[in-house]
Parts: sequence; C-alpha cells; structure tokens
Amino acid sequence: MKPTEKRRRRWRDWLKVNLMLIVVGTLAMIWLLVSAVVLFAEKGVQGSNIISYTDSLWWGIVTLLTVGYGDRYPVTEIGRVAASVLMLAGVTSVAILTSKISSVFLQQILREEKNMLKIDRLNGHFIVCGCKDDMLQLLLHVLDFNPEIDASRLVIVANIPDEEVKTLRAHDRLSQLQVLKGNYYHSSVLELVMPAKARKVLILADKSRDEHGNMASTSEVDARTIMTAMTLNSIARGTLVAAEILDSKMDQYLKIANVNEIIYTREYHRLILGNASGGTGVANILFDLMDPSTPTVLTTRLIDDSVLPLSYGLFKTGYELRHPKSVVIGVLENIGNSNTIKERALKQAQREPNIEKMVSNLRSVKEIRCNFPVFNPDSNYKIPEGAMAIVVETRGTG
Repeated sequence: MKPTEKRRRRWRDWLKVNLMLIVVGTLAMIWLLVSAVVLFAEKGVQGSNIISYTDSLWWGIVTLLTVGYGDRYPVTEIGRVAASVLMLAGVTSVAILTSKISSVFLQQILREEKNMLKIDRLNGHFIVCGCKDDMLQLLLHVLDFNPEIDASRLVIVANIPDEEVKTLRAHDRLSQLQVLKGNYYHSSVLELVMPAKARKVLILADKSRDEHGNMASTSEVDARTIMTAMTLNSIARGTLVAAEILDSKMDQYLKIANVNEIIYTREYHRLILGNASGGTGVANILFDLMDPSTPTVLTTRLIDDSVLPLSYGLFKTGYELRHPKSVVIGVLENIGNSNTIKERALKQAQREPNIEKMVSNLRSVKEIRCNFPVFNPDSNYKIPEGAMAIVVETRGTG
C-alpha cells in the first residue's frame, strides 16, 4: 500500500473515531462566536432585548437546539443573518449527532444480538463469510492449517441458525468462536468484523436456504461471492482474500476484485474424478496431502527476499539439508495481495535499462497470475522476489 493511501486511511479512521468530538467542538465555537456577533450588533439598538452576553448565549443555545422560546431575538439585519447561520448549523449538527448516537446504539444492539463480537480480538483474525453443511470440520481444518490463531480470532459472518452456533461452540476447540449473524455480502455487516485488520478472508459458496426455505441457485451463490469480494476490495484492499466459486466462467469478476486465491469447487471435483478413472492413485495422494490428520502435508514456505537472486537448485539443496524431512517440489510465484504484487512487478520492470525491454516488461505486468505454481523448474531457474517454496513435509519437523 502506498504511503499516501495509508495516510488517507489513517485520516479517515481518525475522523470516524473522533467525529462526535469534532462536531460538538465545532458547534460550541459557532455558538460562542455567533452569540458574540449578535451581541455586538444588538447592544444599544432601540427595541433590542439582547443587552448582555448571557442574554446572547441564552438566545444562541435556544436557537441552536431549535427550541425557539422567543423570549430573546435579534432585531438588526446583522443579527438576523448571524441567527440564520446558527439555525443552519444547529439543524445540520443535530442531524449528525442523532445519526452518530443512533449508529453507536445500533452497533451495540447488533453485537449483543449477534453473539457479542469481541472487538479487541479483531486484529490478525481469520474471517469466514458464509456457511456450509460440513461447517464444523471446515472450521477445525482452518485452525489446523493456521496454528497461529485460536477460535477467538476465528469469525464467521453468515445467517447461521442459533442451534448450529451452539453445536459449533460445543466443540472444545471452538468454544470461543465468534459469530456475526447477517448477510455477509452487505458492506454494513462486513465492516463490523473489521476486514482491513484481518489476516485473511475466506468467502464460501453459501447455498443455505433463505427465510422462506428456498435454496439459492448457482448464479445467486456466485453473485453473493462476487459482491462480497468487490466490497472487500473497497473496504479492505490490503487483506488477503480467498473465494470459492461454483461456475468457473464467473472467475473474471473475482479477478477484477483482486481476489488472491480462487477456489474452483466443481472443477476440482471433476479433475479428481477424471484422475481417479485412470487408476493413477492421484485422488488418494491429494487427499492424504490435504488431510490434516495425516503425517505428511503439502504446504508453502516463505522464501526470504534478502537471499535472492538464488537458483532453484541451490535453494532446494540448502532447504532440504536444513529440513531433512521436507522435499521442495516447486516455487509459488507472485504471492500475496494482487495490488502489492503489481506494484512490485512495476518496480522490477522499471529497473530494466533497455527501453524496449522495459516497455515489454510493463505490458507483461497486466498478465501476471497471482499465486502461480511452477513445479520442478530447471535447477538454474532464478527464484523471483515475492515467492514461496512448495514443500511436502512431515508435520512437526519445522
């Protein structure tokens, strides 16, 4: 994220937190200033009933709060112009204050009704948008593959029944699970779980029935996923997002929304069945590598950019010497947030002294694939910045 964007975000956050104080302070200054102007204009004028600053302050507060007792009022043109300013400021400020107070109480009620989100725990948390039939096992797998978080930093945003919430929390590993009940594709709901501070967001293809008992169609499910992704791209641009989609033809919209990882559920299902039909055993291999209960796991490990440039052969040899029970099988290029990836690629392209090559490199930035796996490359392959090693390792070996 650019420094200017960070400053803007900090400024917006500061305004949100201090809006009430700013409005009240501005209102008080307008009240005191206008009251002084009216006293200056009215004092000594025939027929005026504002003869002291206390009279002016009393008239000012009554006018500002739109009460309008009528016991004090300006009679001069300057006084009436100043009164008009105070009236407009009063109407506007009261509306802002009322809206802010209502918002505070509404959020408090929502949090109480939606199982009391622990706001202090919403930093570096993992958000799951949507619900599935096998939600219990899915959440346990999320914890298995993210050992640095516990259930108190795992947040579900979905229209999930209270009975299911109780069932999930009945599991000893999920007793502190946080739940926000609501439509996860609405920005007003998503903002409550602070996605900008999350470590990652997982958007599920939620086919849950609505309040009328109707099952959502494939297009409706994917539309919700795309809406959620676009909302996150607006309110949490730097957060990593993985999204599940049913119709692979719709993935272009997720790419536009800068989703980092697209999960093609139906495509995976078809490919695994196709492999199984050939009798190659790939289905069993994939299952064991992804199952958290098996001793061996397929994972990725960050490559320190400070050691680059480095050839794949040297890295593989060195890594496997340091981790004897691990095998490096490739490199994952262009990891992380798509905006960061493109900024990094632009900087690298601009380093090229040859103008023609630089222009060619800049054009190629548009074609960059995020999280692009390169399996078993040539030993002379130069590992790029922003890459991870694809590793098969035995759990617990580090």
